[in-house]
Amino acid sequence: MISYRYFWGKEPLPSTQGANAEDILKQLSDMLLRENDITKALDLLKQQGIKPDEDCQGMQGIHDFLEQVRRLKQKLQESMSPSDPSALEELKRLEKLEHELRRASWGLDLDKIDAQQIQDLMGEQSYKLWNQIKAIPRLLELQGYIEKLGAKYELTPKGMRKIGQRALQDIFTSLTRDALGGHQTRLRGSGMSFLLEDTKSYQFGDPFHLCLGRTLMNSLSRKSRTSYEPEDGRLLGLSPEDFEVYQTEKRTRSSIVLMLDMSGSMARDEKFFAAKKVALALHTLIHTQFPQDKLHLVGFSSYARALKSKDLPCLNWDLDNPYTNMEEGLNLAKSFLNREHAPNKQIIMVSDGEPTAHRENGKVFFQFPPHPKTLAKTLLEFKKCAASGINLNIFMLGQDAHLVQFVQEVSKVNHGRAFYTTPNNLGQYLFVDFLAQKRKWIRA
Repeated sequence: MISYRYFWGKEPLPSTQGANAEDILKQLSDMLLRENDITKALDLLKQQGIKPDEDCQGMQGIHDFLEQVRRLKQKLQESMSPSDPSALEELKRLEKLEHELRRASWGLDLDKIDAQQIQDLMGEQSYKLWNQIKAIPRLLELQGYIEKLGAKYELTPKGMRKIGQRALQDIFTSLTRDALGGHQTRLRGSGMSFLLEDTKSYQFGDPFHLCLGRTLMNSLSRKSRTSYEPEDGRLLGLSPEDFEVYQTEKRTRSSIVLMLDMSGSMARDEKFFAAKKVALALHTLIHTQFPQDKLHLVGFSSYARALKSKDLPCLNWDLDNPYTNMEEGLNLAKSFLNREHAPNKQIIMVSDGEPTAHRENGKVFFQFPPHPKTLAKTLLEFKKCAASGINLNIFMLGQDAHLVQFVQEVSKVNHGRAFYTTPNNLGQYLFVDFLAQKRKWIRA
């Protein structure tokens, strides 16, 4: 475990390497999804730093420097003589540095702070740590995670993949430790290979994802049938015919539309943050483990639109069009799936409320509580999806009485499934269900 030793005065600390680019991007990922802007997320990271843990050495932030300056001021004030001009001068310099650091925590360009003052007042090690904070964007650039276009930073495709992998890893980690009900989730290495719960006898050329339990049982069963005793005296002898591996090679093509509610109510309680993180994770899972599948992304607020996966990290809820036009979202999703020739088609909808808008003569009609016509037109779209052979699952981030009643009506016309969940466990519920559907389709 790595720890920092703080000091008073100019005594240098042992040198420290600090966090690397991957540690920084890991910390930056959730900040970016919340801030919807890479520059704002970078500013926030510089403010807060990175707390050290067993996997990361950590990095001090501007707030840590501010606290150290305050403590240096306090110590100087407790011991200085009112007639000591050198102490008074140092106190003024610390007050000026404190002011500049506070401005830096509000987004001031760090290059405008005199780093020499940090070195003189706080010591050599603090000077090095300060330069680490300043170097964060450049370090991410050198590793190919971000790039500067004009005056703004943007994620590169490599950075996008890393953030998607991080979102997926977070969800799978929560599945392994959370008691959702004994769902089996297997991760293999950094690639998070998806393994079916089904197994088969190993054949030459199969990926060697060994199911140890069934392999040992096969050996015991063969031993009981043949009374086989290994020559070297071992109680258990394995033969190639005993090997049983998880099935990974069979794939059935699917087409999926993930519908994201972008209405104003999704801005509350981190609902949109959770929805974006799930969308990134699902995109990463399909791209890496089910490349034969097709994933479309649809956002819906007062109107519906197709979304691009590269825009997900900085996507925001719709401030200018805050209503919930579920009808138009379903219509767009259905049009995507009707053009696909996959045997399995699915709409996954993430929302937090019943529809409040629909198109009327080309214009958006809004009413809350929902107008009966809005509900009727939306239910008709659900019915059309069912008639087109589209499987539909709804993940609702709420459970008020009107929402429950609407979902019950949807179930009658669509025969889909609804899950009432929260931002904290949205990813767990959605991925358990998605992987269960994949197993169902593969077995069919």
